[in-house]
Amino acid sequence: MQGTRVRDLTLEAVFLALLIVFAMIPGMTLGFLPVPVVVQNLGVMLITLVLGARRGSAVMAVFIIMIALGLPVLTGGHGGVAVLVGPTAGYIWAWLFQPALFGLLSVFWPKKKGQVRPGIVQSFVLIFLLDLILVYGFGAGWLSWTAHLDFVKTYWANMIFIPGDLLKVALATIVVQALPQKVFK
Repeated sequence: MQGTRVRDLTLEAVFLALLIVFAMIPGMTLGFLPVPVVVQNLGVMLITLVLGARRGSAVMAVFIIMIALGLPVLTGGHGGVAVLVGPTAGYIWAWLFQPALFGLLSVFWPKKKGQVRPGIVQSFVLIFLLDLILVYGFGAGWLSWTAHLDFVKTYWANMIFIPGDLLKVALATIVVQALPQKVFK
């Protein structure tokens, strides 16, 4: 039991560190939307797929606490409470709920006998839908409310991110399928 807990904490720390390392890759602003294209959401996808609902949500909660404490753990070296209530905060807050919702939704997807982790198709579809509905929805909702923009137009402006997000979802699902089964137990 003790070894399992140490292994879990180690995995959680490694993925939290990976999420922070992804923040060091500069974001790219598109100009018409104050939301940059970032690689950091790939880290959230990996956390969701590898750590699952409970551990993934715990890591994302620690990450948000780090942001609130002012640590520069977001793309561009940002952190602080102002970021968590600023125009792009909805995207960050959605990351907190992504692992739990993935876990909840994956329960309803049939698995093969003995299958510990979600299959590649299941992972791809669920992560992409969560990105499209949860992350874009929270993000656009908060952005439209704080910046006094039309929600529908703000949400549809997010569609510019789909090609990059499809690439990130594909990369995350491929990486996860390459990991050994014992990581998921």
